[in-house]
Amino acid sequence: METSSRRTRDKGMLTIFAILSVKCMQINAFHHPYSSWFFVSTTSPSRVAPLRQRSPQLCLSSSPGNEVIGTKKKTLYSIESLLDDGDIDGALLELKRLEGGEEGPSNVGEVAAAAYHTVIEACCAGGHVQDQGRKKGENGINTRKVDLIDVAEDLLQSMNNATAHAYETVISGYARRGKWSDALQKLVLMEEEFRPIGRNKSKSDEQSVPSLNVYQAVLVACARAGQYDNVTSLLTKMRRRGVRPNVYTYNSLLNVCAKDKETRWKEALSLLSQCQREPGIDPDLVTYTTAMRACIRGRRSDKAIEIFRVVKDMGIELDVYCYTTAMDACAKGKMWKTALSILREMKEKGIEPNEVTYGVAVAACGNGGRWEKALELLDQMREMNMKINTITYNAAVSALAKAARTESKQQRRFDFKQKGGKYHATGNQPQNSEVNLLWCKTLDLLDCMESEGVLRDSFTFSSAISTCGAAGRWEEAMHLINTMKADGDRGIKPNRFAYTSAITACGNSGEWEPALKLFNDMKLDGLQPDLVSYNALIGAGMTANQPEQVFGLWDEMLQPNKDKIAPDIVTLTEVIGTLDRATGKINRDRADKVFSDAVKLGIILRQDSLDSSWEVDLSGMSFPVARAACRFIFCRLVEEMKKDKVQTVRDFSLITGASRMREYVREVLRDELNPAIYCVVPKSEQGTLVVKEKVVKNYIDGHL
Repeated sequence: METSSRRTRDKGMLTIFAILSVKCMQINAFHHPYSSWFFVSTTSPSRVAPLRQRSPQLCLSSSPGNEVIGTKKKTLYSIESLLDDGDIDGALLELKRLEGGEEGPSNVGEVAAAAYHTVIEACCAGGHVQDQGRKKGENGINTRKVDLIDVAEDLLQSMNNATAHAYETVISGYARRGKWSDALQKLVLMEEEFRPIGRNKSKSDEQSVPSLNVYQAVLVACARAGQYDNVTSLLTKMRRRGVRPNVYTYNSLLNVCAKDKETRWKEALSLLSQCQREPGIDPDLVTYTTAMRACIRGRRSDKAIEIFRVVKDMGIELDVYCYTTAMDACAKGKMWKTALSILREMKEKGIEPNEVTYGVAVAACGNGGRWEKALELLDQMREMNMKINTITYNAAVSALAKAARTESKQQRRFDFKQKGGKYHATGNQPQNSEVNLLWCKTLDLLDCMESEGVLRDSFTFSSAISTCGAAGRWEEAMHLINTMKADGDRGIKPNRFAYTSAITACGNSGEWEPALKLFNDMKLDGLQPDLVSYNALIGAGMTANQPEQVFGLWDEMLQPNKDKIAPDIVTLTEVIGTLDRATGKINRDRADKVFSDAVKLGIILRQDSLDSSWEVDLSGMSFPVARAACRFIFCRLVEEMKKDKVQTVRDFSLITGASRMREYVREVLRDELNPAIYCVVPKSEQGTLVVKEKVVKNYIDGHL
């Protein structure tokens, strides 16, 4: 019986490949005149529907013994031939004919089971077919897709004595399709049907329990769906039924955790712990490495490094993949020194790093702000005649871009100068030799990629444009944007990050018109500007002294939009800074409106902060924002007094810190408010300005 069943399964496997052709054929279903089954046809479009019920048996032969067996074996071969030709409806019809007839010798049932196995395997390996049927009361055609797994399910139900192989085939089919609930439900039914030997002696001729393979299929399906509670309970149930998971079981589950879009590092560590405690199982290097990958994906580089150290302490022989994974954890965790130490250890132990290993090391140096080390690693790869791919080059270009942005931020500081009681922010930054060096290195890498025939993708250009932005090289940024547009047929198009970086480059150079053009081009390309894009353009407007356009952008951001883009503290600082630099009452009124809008949006002077009606912290504000805040605070105080919201007047405190901000605010209160407000500095609180009650009351009375 085992030989026949094995031979049947081998033949049935051939149909898995043949059935794939069904998806490319037009499918028809018709109602067979001699039964209540629906069959699939390859002649014209129609539908596939589940088997509704067992049909009356058709007597094909009344001859007993070998004559019946021979006839049914021929029918089995006919079914296999039909499936080889992709003719499922013909195979189903032959299966129906094979089921008919009187019971012959005992091995007739074996032939029938083999035929069912063959068709069920074919259906489980197939995909979807078109199910077309007429709507009731209409002449139109209602078309829907039907999964062949449903046909396999109905075939399983129609078997006189469903076999373990048929159950497992259907369960595996559900699992491969991601239908974990159906797979789990069918597995429960199989466990009830095939109880362990000793509980149900009548099933002693069948497989006593579901096999490890089918359990693994269901476990993986549940894990991919995030049903880890079911994974845990199913593992427990397996052990109770005497089916022990092996190392491959745990490796498969850990691999799902490592590839899941959600962070599954906790589940991965739990599975690793279970594998370590499982009797008779020793986790292998794949187990530990896959667990490390899951931790890295969950942004827990520390956990991944802990696992790596445990593996080393256990004396397990490490391979290049494990070392590279550990270095990837270092790259994600900004541990560049540890990454280079692991790279040296690999070489000392005679394990040759590959291109991926070096690419990860370059990324680790870049994330750690060590662009010089990143370029040194590229030189080492060239010396060893290693092919440097796009990913590795991108890691180096990104390292230069990050270093350039960091250097630019350190250089770009508001330089406030006092002129007639006002503070102005200088726009253009001085030339920075360090940033220019980084730009030249970036340009060299782009040239190397082009000369070596390495594809420069969107990430390459975006990172290079980011370096342009930090260096203020707006013309080069525009050139790279145009280059990306020219390569659009290769899938290289400017993305939002590239556009924003180019706008920043124009802004740093005081080029308003090119910045505005890039902003509009981004919209024309179907890219909705985000908060960073708006802030970059507003920064360009501030540098180029464009108060009207900047104020218009503020109003534009306040309009309802589907992306829920709203200003933040950076937007507020740059808009008010721009308006503060401009002259005229109109710009002062605009600044007051912007500040009032910001308060309503909760950007500043939040109600949940420590600020109160009689104490406000100005220490974290820029000078122009603090100036607008002084006007707003005392104007609000007058309005609240008019509405009787304030019953008594008290001393008013302004926290400025013991810095230039204190004297600046003091001058604003004295010179710009009318009547003038004079304040004192308490001896015990040098970072605070206090407006006495009498002065506050005098100011309020002057506006009532």
